[in-house]
Amino acid sequence: MRTLVFALAACGTAASAPPSSGDVTAALPRVASSHAPAAAHVIGDPRAGGRVAAVRVVAAVDDGTASEQPAYARADQRVTLYALIEVERDGHREYFSDAPRVQLHGRSIAIEPLARAPRLTLAWNRIEPAVASLSNTDEHGGNFHFQAIDYRATPIADADGPSLRADVRPTLTPDHGHGVGTMRYQLVVTQGERVIASAGTEARRGRGSGGLTDDVQRVSIRRDDTYLGFLTEMFGQPYIWASAGLTDATHQSERLEGADCADFVVYGARRAGKHVAYTWTGGLPAVTKLLASGSRGEGGIYRDAHGDPVPFTRAGDVILFPRHVGALVEDRGTLGVLDDQDLVVHILFDSPRQEPLADTGYADQPIELRRFR
Repeated sequence: MRTLVFALAACGTAASAPPSSGDVTAALPRVASSHAPAAAHVIGDPRAGGRVAAVRVVAAVDDGTASEQPAYARADQRVTLYALIEVERDGHREYFSDAPRVQLHGRSIAIEPLARAPRLTLAWNRIEPAVASLSNTDEHGGNFHFQAIDYRATPIADADGPSLRADVRPTLTPDHGHGVGTMRYQLVVTQGERVIASAGTEARRGRGSGGLTDDVQRVSIRRDDTYLGFLTEMFGQPYIWASAGLTDATHQSERLEGADCADFVVYGARRAGKHVAYTWTGGLPAVTKLLASGSRGEGGIYRDAHGDPVPFTRAGDVILFPRHVGALVEDRGTLGVLDDQDLVVHILFDSPRQEPLADTGYADQPIELRRFR
């Protein structure tokens, strides 16, 4: 599964990113049905004037400052999404939010409570992948291209208030993370007959990507701060055959749009502080050290060339097959040795998942246990 990383740093991402929000009264094909139903909760002051000019989603980890930047948190932390409404009134712009503190573009801004904003109704959507697997190569001929990821806006039930706790569980693809992973969010505001939404499915990154810009609020929740924990941030994102990027910094995996098997394990290493470039399975031996090798024998136990059992080295070590790779998660079955009941985490034609080695489809292949240098 070769990963192509293009060394075209000067190109970067698209220079003309869509605006962070806009008046979409006339065109909201995927979210219109979720906007401000008749019984929606109304907020704001009916005496307040002004016109909603922009809508954003800002996120805060625990009691931290809310920001429009992507949010990263552990499972034991709370991520709160807040509505940030920009109102044009008497030639001035004012910001309204119930977040305790807000930074926008890296600078603190003055905010007023949403109770003082003009009368509004709110609705919240997930912006999530509708597919668990796609390819950056043509079905016939294998020509490389960045395949646009199919994102959909799905309404978040009973979410019509000024804030909500981020829930990263997908609804359109299998939920292998059960509370950890990555999700994107959109806020939709109705003011009278006008509907204004934060960035959503239309906010494409453009050249060098099939995904969305950071104008769409992104939240990643990981299990913990270990290598395996960082891998869980990728849960809920699609498998992308030949995932790639114009640079490592703009790589699809770096931006949590999805990954192939090699980029998946490299993502965790990069998040854990390793200086490793995205690569393919054939490039992994150059950035890892060999611990053991063997093939499956009687009883599902892996044995080396001398017939001795291959040890279960430690959780987080890489298990490399011919043209596939995953990471060891837990020693099961016969303890102390590698066998096909041991748990691994990998990504293959589905979003990342954890399962026994026997169920990966590669159990009969020779293996190498490796560790990032």
